[in-house]
Amino acid sequence: MSRHRSLKWCMAIMVLLNATVVCGQVSLAPYNVQWTSQSINSSGSMPMGNGDIGANIWVDQEGILQFYISKTDSHSEIGRLLKIGKIAMRFSPNILAEKEFIQTLDLEKGMIRISGKKEEKTIEINCWVDANNPVIHVEGNANFPLSIDVINQLWRKEQRLLTGNERHSGYGVTFRDEPFLSEKDTVLQFNNAIGWCHENKSSIWQMTLDNQNISAFNAIGKDPLLGQRFGAIVGGKEFKKTSAIQLSTIAPTKHFAMYAVVQKSNNPSIQNWKQAIEKKLENPMKSAPGIDLNNHVSWWKAFWNRHYIIISSDSAKEKTFEITQAYTLQRYMNACAGRGGLPIKFNGSIFTVDLNENMGSGKKGFDADYREWGGNFWFQNTRLIYWTMLHAGDHEMMKPFFDMYSNALALAKFRTKKYFNHEGAYFPETMTPWGSYLIDNYGWNRKNKPDGVSDNLYIRYYWQGGLELCAMMFDYLEFTKDSAYFKSKAVPFIKEIIAFYDKHYARDEKGKLLITPAQSLETYQEGVTNPAPEIGGLHWCLDQILNKPGLFESGFLNLSKRFKKEIPSMPISDSLGQKILLSGENLGKRLNIENPELYAVFPYRIFGVGKPGLPMALHTFALRGYKSWQGWHQDAIQAALLGLTAEAKKMVTSNFTAKQNSSRFPAFWGPNYDWVPDQDHGSVSSRALQNMLVQTNGDEVLLFPAWPKEWNVQFKVNIPGNTTIEGTYTQAAGVRITKKPENIYLQTFIK
Repeated sequence: MSRHRSLKWCMAIMVLLNATVVCGQVSLAPYNVQWTSQSINSSGSMPMGNGDIGANIWVDQEGILQFYISKTDSHSEIGRLLKIGKIAMRFSPNILAEKEFIQTLDLEKGMIRISGKKEEKTIEINCWVDANNPVIHVEGNANFPLSIDVINQLWRKEQRLLTGNERHSGYGVTFRDEPFLSEKDTVLQFNNAIGWCHENKSSIWQMTLDNQNISAFNAIGKDPLLGQRFGAIVGGKEFKKTSAIQLSTIAPTKHFAMYAVVQKSNNPSIQNWKQAIEKKLENPMKSAPGIDLNNHVSWWKAFWNRHYIIISSDSAKEKTFEITQAYTLQRYMNACAGRGGLPIKFNGSIFTVDLNENMGSGKKGFDADYREWGGNFWFQNTRLIYWTMLHAGDHEMMKPFFDMYSNALALAKFRTKKYFNHEGAYFPETMTPWGSYLIDNYGWNRKNKPDGVSDNLYIRYYWQGGLELCAMMFDYLEFTKDSAYFKSKAVPFIKEIIAFYDKHYARDEKGKLLITPAQSLETYQEGVTNPAPEIGGLHWCLDQILNKPGLFESGFLNLSKRFKKEIPSMPISDSLGQKILLSGENLGKRLNIENPELYAVFPYRIFGVGKPGLPMALHTFALRGYKSWQGWHQDAIQAALLGLTAEAKKMVTSNFTAKQNSSRFPAFWGPNYDWVPDQDHGSVSSRALQNMLVQTNGDEVLLFPAWPKEWNVQFKVNIPGNTTIEGTYTQAAGVRITKKPENIYLQTFIK
């Protein structure tokens, strides 16, 4: 956008800086989640986590404190993402079953507090997953002596055949006729602790390679499943072991601290694994009182202080409290699961619970290991979580997403050379954590079928995710200025994705790239030419490459300059006398409910507020083929980026105030199209809210491009340049900017 272009449809003013810089942290206490009654079952649980280790905490109606333990990368031998285990704590006298009961999620401390009272007797319990160590703490104080039993509620006790609908939790390898098994856990013996682990004694890794005719990759890659052990050890100073699965207090006590330490590793022997986890339990047992908690609280304080959007209104009709709480809770959920060995799962994160009748599809009776669509990764769904992290400043949480694809690059290059005999790399829309196709999608019977052509038509040529990930990597660089990480991880990835598109497709008679055979997302599948997501993605990514010449060697820059000239224009047509964007050429029948034509608005941001072609993009949005905004639908984000204030407000409000019958915790949305808690639903809403408040284009920052004038706001948002803007807006006083960097061009729009 030209710095001298006036925006005719919106008043633009330069904001005068206030010399006062707001320091400190806003209070999130009003947005804590608090319950004053016990929960019926695990669907009434609260989440907590440290980025890798998670727990669902609830107190049932009998006063038993229970929690599931989870981890981001605890994949079984068949690729299901399993819970680590489940713990129950029984108290005697049992005042947690009484009416005077409170359970609170304390957001600022990353902690769940539970209290009970009966007459003069009181108990206070703090539960937290150490932000800096793989340890779950349950620490309590009572004004009377009490006895406590800690029980390992193991449910994977025997090998079990998965049948019927339950097989869907292993989506990826479920369509074969052979038995589909859930393997048992192993109870471990410790001197004064209880523990267990799951051992992957087999693996589907080689089977996926064989199925996809890349068996020889086993000489390059390493099986990520075989030999892995994941489990936990539970102990505490006030406890003694009373059986292989139970601890009890040595004597009635007023004070207690119980620790559950989680470990995943590929130790050469079970004895080594036991010794390693037992040593880890010693750390919290020996730690000086308060040190671990202080460090934990400091981490959460820094996390909350780097970003916030706090909305209010003078009108009781506005749902600003609910929106602020929901936005804050979704970011909290990201923090609980965003620093692990693998990316956040779109279909439940690490907080799945036992199936209940409100989760849809008529399924019931399945345990917390169940999740629709299994333990593998869908790019379209997973990406939405990570697009929220740029303006939030949660940049370190983006790395597990980047790393998974970077680590799979060797397989992708090997596959491309084997299938197509050219350089480069591509990634299917649905894939295992190590980068292979899901066999269910690729096809079990490959006789007389060409390599690289999947049976599943919905993903057969759906490869554009590589381009979108490149775009996200470029944004990561803009926001963080972390050129070292970018050069080591992103540059090799970007070069291979661009090489694939350059080598894989022919040119037409005009010398332009001809992308065919192709499809436009999952919606248009047969006979498509030059799909809009690929054309938009190539234009966006090549422009980014050419704008950063110092990051790429001259040979690749020359290739990119030549390739940029060969990319055709975005497909465009006329409707009612106005130009509109198309999803591609030769589209055929609509077979899904996406709007591929609007990928040029998001994620690629070719069209938007203050950019050329805005009227065409607005007309396209108005005529989009499918209008929806819950789950993974992008409409809310695109409305914000197009400056459609009323529509963006309606969609964000609708999403963030949605009530779920399946869960008690307000941010456990879903299942929608996937599972509970649905991470796409909250993520789309979060990114849309951010873009209502702020949009960036290089060193230009637009504030309030789609902000309702009736919403007051206090904000701190991250922008490119590894910096932030802080300020407030009220309908009465207008905009007040309290902190901004000097080297940006700032415009503010209040309609």
